[in-house]
Amino acid sequence: MPPKKPKEFGVTKRLQRAYEAGIRAIAGRVLKPKAADQSYEQWLGELATRSNGRDIQAASETLAKRMIIQVNIGNQRTWREAASRTMQSQKLHRLLEAEMAGPTGARVQSLIRENARYISSLPLDAAQTLVDEVTKAQRSGARAGTIAKMTQTRFPELMKSRVHLISRTETAKASTALTQARCERLNIEWYQWETSQDQRTRPSHKNMNGVIVPWSQKPSPEALIGEKSTLGHYNAGECPNCRCLIIPVLTLDDIKFPARVYWNGSIARMTKQQFKKIAVGLEELDA
Repeated sequence: MPPKKPKEFGVTKRLQRAYEAGIRAIAGRVLKPKAADQSYEQWLGELATRSNGRDIQAASETLAKRMIIQVNIGNQRTWREAASRTMQSQKLHRLLEAEMAGPTGARVQSLIRENARYISSLPLDAAQTLVDEVTKAQRSGARAGTIAKMTQTRFPELMKSRVHLISRTETAKASTALTQARCERLNIEWYQWETSQDQRTRPSHKNMNGVIVPWSQKPSPEALIGEKSTLGHYNAGECPNCRCLIIPVLTLDDIKFPARVYWNGSIARMTKQQFKKIAVGLEELDA
């Protein structure tokens, strides 16, 4: 049976849009324009106080919980469908039934806390970036009118880009984190990196499309093509604005050989027999 379609392991655009709208609504409750007689330090202090308010913290946790639960439901459903294709489907189903009481459940709670913190602190972070830019402009001798215009136009831009970045990045990271937690729980050591395969796909990720990757060895896609980057090593879906997906490799039948495999810091083309030498665990599922 052919592998599960990549899009079925990803996050829907509908979920991303709903999360983005929710973040924007909460940020709107925190934000307050800087008063003319107010210093930037006073403004930041006011935003910090508002961000830490009980109502904002509660709203942020509720929104984060809703997003993570929806991602988890979709991820678990796809896992159940994928598990039915293996020789050990009953074993995998039993493990999936009990998983929320273990590491996967703990990861869900951790993701909720992380995202709630991102949501509530977003306005303050954007404001701090604005203040840093204003301070730099002032030191460069920018006029008062230029500074005022920057405050009026730059802050909305910062907020919009931050909200969009968080909604896209964190839903993708949540999906990847839950998939990894389930792979670890089910002793699944490999996944296939899939890109969105469109013009917006960055060159480093195009190079990773279809590559089989071990969870134990996070690749550095940029380094693999000789591109300088501060992103370091990461799995598909873990870097900012990444739309790539993770397809767990449950059986050898999920892989079309010869396959491109990431191993020990480089990508090599391997035959089925070559791959089986480094992926012994898959022999049991393929039996």
